[in-house]
Amino acid sequence: MKSFNRTTALFAALFFPFSLLTAQSTTTGLIRVDQFGYQPGFNKVAVIADPQVGFNAAESYTPGPVLQVRLASNGQTVFSDSPTAWKNGATHDQSGDRGWWFDFSGVTEPGEYYIYDPANQVASYPFRIADDVYRDVLRQAVRMFFYQRIGMAKQPPYVDAKWADGAAFEGPNQDRGARSRWDKANPETARDLHGGWMDAGDVNKYTTFAESAVFQLLTAYSRNPNLFTDFFGIPESGNGIPDLLDEVMWELDWLMRMQDATGTGGLLLKLGVDNFEDVSPPSADTRPRYYLPECTSATLAGCAMFAKAGYVFRNAGIPALNDYADELILRARVAWERAKVSTVNFTFLETECDDGEIKSGYADRTEVEQIESAFTAAVYLYGITGLDEFRDFAEGRYNTIRPYLDNWWGPYRMVSSEALLDFSQMSGINPAIVSNIRLQKGNLNDAGFSVNEFNNQEDLYRSYMDDWAYHWGSNQVRANCGTINMDFIHYGINPNKKESYQLVAEQYLHYFHGVNALGLCMLTNMYAYGGDHCANEIYHTWFGDNTAWDNALTSPKGPPPGYLTGGPNKDFTLPDIVPPGGQPIQKSYKDWNTGWPENSWEITEPAIYYQAAYILLLSTLMPSDLVGSGPEPEAGFYFTAAPNPFRDRFEIRFDAPLSDGTWTVEVLDITGKAIATAAAEPGKPTEVVLPDDTPSGMFIAVLLRDGVPAGRQKVVRF
Repeated sequence: MKSFNRTTALFAALFFPFSLLTAQSTTTGLIRVDQFGYQPGFNKVAVIADPQVGFNAAESYTPGPVLQVRLASNGQTVFSDSPTAWKNGATHDQSGDRGWWFDFSGVTEPGEYYIYDPANQVASYPFRIADDVYRDVLRQAVRMFFYQRIGMAKQPPYVDAKWADGAAFEGPNQDRGARSRWDKANPETARDLHGGWMDAGDVNKYTTFAESAVFQLLTAYSRNPNLFTDFFGIPESGNGIPDLLDEVMWELDWLMRMQDATGTGGLLLKLGVDNFEDVSPPSADTRPRYYLPECTSATLAGCAMFAKAGYVFRNAGIPALNDYADELILRARVAWERAKVSTVNFTFLETECDDGEIKSGYADRTEVEQIESAFTAAVYLYGITGLDEFRDFAEGRYNTIRPYLDNWWGPYRMVSSEALLDFSQMSGINPAIVSNIRLQKGNLNDAGFSVNEFNNQEDLYRSYMDDWAYHWGSNQVRANCGTINMDFIHYGINPNKKESYQLVAEQYLHYFHGVNALGLCMLTNMYAYGGDHCANEIYHTWFGDNTAWDNALTSPKGPPPGYLTGGPNKDFTLPDIVPPGGQPIQKSYKDWNTGWPENSWEITEPAIYYQAAYILLLSTLMPSDLVGSGPEPEAGFYFTAAPNPFRDRFEIRFDAPLSDGTWTVEVLDITGKAIATAAAEPGKPTEVVLPDDTPSGMFIAVLLRDGVPAGRQKVVRF
């Protein structure tokens, strides 16, 4: 095991994103665990990495014959066993690592733990076992959409002051008066198109690109509604509507404006700027905004989104949503009627509406993709209305819809996959069609991103994807890999394999939380919520290079927590930048956000559809009876430590008022030894100062009331 002093560890953490982060060689990122932790009933396997190829090949680690699971509070060993070499010591081609698996699934008692290697005297990052271990992760992931909102100020108490900004694109010739791309100088083309989400790291809004994001967020809610409470800390919190649905409504309201603007019932395709300038923060951006006119692809995508949302809202059992659901259904039917005219009854589909003048994503759809949107719309319109027109359209087209058409239910056609499976559960459908859909899904998927690859131990990091899937946006694909396994369970297909599908899906989730070839939590700046080695930079106009929000560790503010990055990309177009160039495909990644000419957007740019895919997987795996992100009971005060990571001191900040009693804060090292204590003052932040000789590494801040723990947070000193 290589030894790192404090200076080396700091340098490695800041400038070599995936190097060891050590505390006098007591903590290693090469024992890879889910950095947040595990639900008690989850399969729990740490992957021990010994890099052989790639940017970290100089690091080496061979675990001792026995590894231990220890309590973080006192260092007590609760489990020990021998690690098992993966493939008898072979090097894994996709990662360039050889490794071992350490299964500690038998540890189910809630608590804070770490893996310890007594032979090498090194420990993993600490992690938690609890039913609610992912609750704060889910909350931060959902809150990403609030930061992406256009036309709404982000101000305390809904955001930390470091991420405050005014409403964006509210000026002259912007979203409340956007003009046609084809007649920019004509004020009579101005339309009110305010609201909606930034699509990704750019500030544009696309009707077609929104489809999968809206769908997967609605699916996440409908599959596990109890998780999504009215307490996610957004302006709509407390209005009686789950905050996730409030967030989706923000986007749907914008889509309604894109429909109203046409005057035909169709939808505009796209809204944005006509150059590649980056402006930070978004409220400072004064560039005029332009829209692309109605296109059949936008009309059909909008129709599908309105129909799906109306279907979900109508069935949510929330009276406050009834009128909104009715409007969505009406708008879906209006868009459907318009589509019948503009497509000449679905025989003429426009595929070249976007000329690229509005930067930068091309929003056009192929004819096949547009028919898939039409099919999806028909499914949910039938589910709502029961009308023969919609059933007959869907029954007549189902065998032309991917994935059924391709006979492969992979992680790419998630909207139409779900529409097919939902259609198979609706009443009044031809039984032969129902059987065909369910049989094809049931017969194929074991051989693709599922049980077979897992049982064959194809991936050292336990969440297999084929080489070709490591492309731009691979993290979306990986999240969908987990979901296609959970689909078997949700739709009751192959029920004898339910436990296997659940097990496989869990592994795809753990990948995002650090069980990967990078040892990286793929969510930004999650240090205050249990992350230990997180994505520190993303390509985003607001949080870009050389801004105050550049880096979570080294910038004054850093990006907000919870943004999912794009993921490893073997096709990165500048191979001379190493990494991500010149790496095994799972290491084709770099934690940076430099724009042109380094093109970091191909690796670290977030997107609303990546985020929605992750939220769907995460929420589907969480307990259905878990109360979401509402107020904490007194025994478990929620608090944060800031800054985190820190240099020599940090403040404990309480999100709930302190009640009576004597309050203290203790900081424990990885062995459970107290190294700092501070008295907490009710109603005031509590400053905690560590001794000068405290090494870099992971620590646990414990809030105690009358000597009894009331809350815990991991903190990182660098």
